[in-house]
Amino acid sequence: MQILSAAQMREVDRLTIAQHGVDGGTLMAAAAAAVEARLERDFPRALSGRIAILCGGGNNGGDGLVLARLLRQRRVRVHCLLFAPADRLRGDAAAALPGVQPPPVEVITEDAWRAQRAAVLGSDLLVDALFGTGLVRPLSGWLRQVVEDVNQNFRGPVLAVDIPSGMGADGEGPAEASDAAVLRAAATVTFTAPKRGHYLSRHAASVGALTCAAIGTPESVLGEIEPASCRLRLTGTAECRPFLAPRPRDAHKGLFGHVLFVGGSLGKSGAAVLASTAALRAGAGLVTAAVPAAVQLTVAAAIPELMTEALPETPEDPRLTTLLNMATVLAVGPGMTQAPEAAALARHIVGATPLPCVLDADGLNAFHQRRAELRPRQGVLTPHPGEMARLFDVPTSEVQQRRLYYARRLAAETGAIVVLKGRFSLIASPDGPVYVNSTGNPGMATAGAGDVLTGIIAGLLAQFPAPQQRLECVAAAVYLHGRAGDAAAARHGEMSLLAGDITRQLPGVCAEARSR
Repeated sequence: MQILSAAQMREVDRLTIAQHGVDGGTLMAAAAAAVEARLERDFPRALSGRIAILCGGGNNGGDGLVLARLLRQRRVRVHCLLFAPADRLRGDAAAALPGVQPPPVEVITEDAWRAQRAAVLGSDLLVDALFGTGLVRPLSGWLRQVVEDVNQNFRGPVLAVDIPSGMGADGEGPAEASDAAVLRAAATVTFTAPKRGHYLSRHAASVGALTCAAIGTPESVLGEIEPASCRLRLTGTAECRPFLAPRPRDAHKGLFGHVLFVGGSLGKSGAAVLASTAALRAGAGLVTAAVPAAVQLTVAAAIPELMTEALPETPEDPRLTTLLNMATVLAVGPGMTQAPEAAALARHIVGATPLPCVLDADGLNAFHQRRAELRPRQGVLTPHPGEMARLFDVPTSEVQQRRLYYARRLAAETGAIVVLKGRFSLIASPDGPVYVNSTGNPGMATAGAGDVLTGIIAGLLAQFPAPQQRLECVAAAVYLHGRAGDAAAARHGEMSLLAGDITRQLPGVCAEARSR
């Protein structure tokens, strides 16, 4: 699914109206009907109570006005407020106003808000149709107070129309101030396509549960506004299916690649175990863990299906060449430590091998202040925000504020696919679209979850090494990792989730995605 900027969404609406004969009023009516359907599905009890609808002066407010009319026709008790002078409404929003009877209460001053505050806060559900995708700066003055009042004092659910008020639609720019007031929604209904702010904004948690409703825009219009290589796309099971097809009946393990894992150390042997197990569960035919001799027996005892080798201590050791020659995919870094000799070994391996190479954790840290040397021939880099910040010598907060920029920049500079981990992980390539991962949960913020991701990526790449499908393969691996994390959280709860639980849920998740 394509993710759009505010400007792209405006162009989509323009093309829909100009080229396909769908007028703006029809789009507005369909949007309001989609919000009504979400109310029926997820908040049916509110329909027998009282619903407050906060409408702004633009098309977002127009959606709210049409919704108020629809609900009043069903005899739902609606308290509709208009935060703009009625005579200043224009276009489709102005056309929607006469249909709301009795008319909405105008709230255009702080005193007017104070007069309505108790009625709004006493409602059973609040619909946020104040500010849509056109907001370009943080809310201020008494309008900011409205949002803060609702966030602090409203006890019912909030359903946002298109985007929570106060959030920038693009996830960047002045509206993304860290102290911006953003109305916190339990759920959001957006239209035609998700917006960048839903996933890239530092306030994305305010979106709640997001659904995207079709309101009459032809699918072909989305393809007209941006080259495929520049697009931002949301991952789903469709990205996974090509990599989960049934295996041929005459298959043997040699068909599914050999992953060489390089990492681990005293006290961090678990990283090798987690990554290697995940690679096996992801379907790699063979996995060898090259770990320091001091932990080789520990790692070997943990996984009977795993082969192990003592990791050469220097790049000059001929055994290293032997190990590299037998592999089809490398995974370097988890548990390796930042000792100078370990860092030198990681840099040598990345520079010497032509194989696909997944680089994570201390494999990435080995290039701190040496980013110019980070040029893996077929690399996949998986930094979390702190590791990305170290590569660029910037604060982690800077990376978090400009996630898309840094993911694309690292991909362009290194020629590698970059997975910037976090909520809604980004998967970027030097010359293709950027995928936004839609799966995962806070329970995955636990030791070893990144090692499991490294293993899943390496395991899939071992089976599908073709360069032309590498980006989609990595995006599928990230999706399956997050989906397995969601299944683990459903079973164990977010607080009790362990990294190994993610791997244990992977077979069922793959079967589910395959069946869909």
